[in-house]
Amino acid sequence: MSFKPGDVVQLKSGGPTMTVTGVVGQDPLLNVLKAAQGLSDGDIAVEYFDGANKLVKHTFKASSVVLFEI
Repeated sequence: MSFKPGDVVQLKSGGPTMTVTGVVGQDPLLNVLKAAQGLSDGDIAVEYFDGANKLVKHTFKASSVVLFEI
């Protein structure tokens, strides 16, 4: 599945809902991280709030998340 900025996703194993902020292969800034973090085209950057209400920014393999159905 392909994702786009603004999509709400969740890890297949559960956890908080996360907002996609960028997609590797489409976002030039993420392309810089591609080799350094072992990312592939289609992998995503997300933002979410953790249990302490702190904003967290992270990258995930696209295969590890699913679109969250509201």
